[in-house]
Amino acid sequence: AVLAAIHAAAPRIAAAETEIEEIVVTARQRSERIQDVPASITALTAETLEMAGVTRAQDFISLTPGVVMINTVEAGDTAMNIRGINQARDGESNFAFIIDGILLTNPTSFNREFDDLQQIEVVKGPQSALYGRSAESGAVIVSTVKPSNDFDAGVKGRIGNDSSYYASGYVSGALVKDQLYGRLRVNYRTTDGQYHNTFLDSDNVDDFENYNVNGRMIWEPSDRLTVDTKFRYGEITDAGAITFNQSFGFFEDVNDHDFFYMQSIDPVNEQETKEFSIKADYDMDFSTLTAWFLWSDVDNFLYADGSSAGSYTFATEPNCNTSTAAAFADGVTLPPPSFLGPTPFTSFLLPPYGPTTCDGYQMQYRNQDDKSIEIRLTSPDDQQLRWQFGFYYLTLDRLYSLNQGIDIGDGQVIRDSFVPGRTETLISSDFDTEVIAGFGSLFYDIMPELELAFSLRWDQEKRDVSNLVPPPSVAVTQYVDYVLPPDGILGGAPLNPAFGFQAGQITNSVPDRSKTFEQLQPKVSL
Repeated sequence: AVLAAIHAAAPRIAAAETEIEEIVVTARQRSERIQDVPASITALTAETLEMAGVTRAQDFISLTPGVVMINTVEAGDTAMNIRGINQARDGESNFAFIIDGILLTNPTSFNREFDDLQQIEVVKGPQSALYGRSAESGAVIVSTVKPSNDFDAGVKGRIGNDSSYYASGYVSGALVKDQLYGRLRVNYRTTDGQYHNTFLDSDNVDDFENYNVNGRMIWEPSDRLTVDTKFRYGEITDAGAITFNQSFGFFEDVNDHDFFYMQSIDPVNEQETKEFSIKADYDMDFSTLTAWFLWSDVDNFLYADGSSAGSYTFATEPNCNTSTAAAFADGVTLPPPSFLGPTPFTSFLLPPYGPTTCDGYQMQYRNQDDKSIEIRLTSPDDQQLRWQFGFYYLTLDRLYSLNQGIDIGDGQVIRDSFVPGRTETLISSDFDTEVIAGFGSLFYDIMPELELAFSLRWDQEKRDVSNLVPPPSVAVTQYVDYVLPPDGILGGAPLNPAFGFQAGQITNSVPDRSKTFEQLQPKVSL
């Protein structure tokens, strides 16, 4: 009887084992089976994300072939590489980042806790015809769990090595049955990091602490209209910054290199994030009207060791000499090929991010405020000819300021972009950007298994930049010297090279710049 039962069940078991789960993606701004989309997509479902413990970007990037991520400068400067296309430090993203149908343009938006995950799609290859600017390498599309009538609540926590702790809790349910639903989640993360500062005897290399509050409300007054409202407030209260190894020998095998961190400055990295979005979908039978608005405001600050030691810029600065002599007297040694002597000039390959003040300090602000809207019409999915047309508008205000100066060894955190007598180089600019775009797509089924698709997008982007660095009439350097031609005199140069590179003369102003860019971006697939 047992053998008969097994024999009878065998076909059903075999069928279940060979059944393939159907994955639906939104890479082309409509719901489609992943095998019907002419693109390379890694789709991670809710089950996979939960089993892998995904809560940060690096967690799901490690599950995605052909994609790597670097985050060693600061918490808000994530560099992605998709199929070999790199992203510049402090630059804008090279991929489109979409959460629940809304395009986030602030590069620091990627630095978040990924909660309530339903699915993540990583689309590889240029997506500019669909998403416009900053999508030349691909797109990351995130879908999260929606609140519903069902009451749901939960908490979870994790404990790991290096004093790593994570806690998250949520509550979700109906505020008005069948019409208004809400979801609220809070989370907290802290870790001492994997690396240790041997000079300060501190876990301040890649430590991290943050918290976030996320809210979502969905209103469905009828079966035709859905309004999705979200807000987020988050803070990185402390984190490591400029996590760079101080020196590396050209003769070394990179796989055998031992990393030493000996920074004399306890780095500070802080970030405050505020986001608000509202998205409406209205079913009009012949098409769906979608409109959304996003406001994002992210302020990022870091203070850390500088990089001037490698060029011996501050070799004659008194604090540099004093700190070098003190470190040498204390028996501090540098990893080869560097060598620490009693003075900067008796040291060999004096490294940046080292135990002396000879590398100075660096202080950076990177603040960006974005406002964007999109309106589009999308045809139903169940017809031979499918189409989509839309309009996009973005305005952003970006302040970038990088101050490198003299470290006097007092342990004080410098928060001013310009400090008289200490600031040696300064890049400080205000960027205003306005983008207008129109886009459309046509998808036609020539036969059940053959589709012809055509997308076209036109982008116009106007950029304005204004210099915020004090002119040479207000301040000049004491040790940095890049005046052309060389005058043989230490210091006396403008804080910003832009003052000195205009027709070979030092000027007292840097003119504002403005330029408008236009681009037509097509895409055809069969």
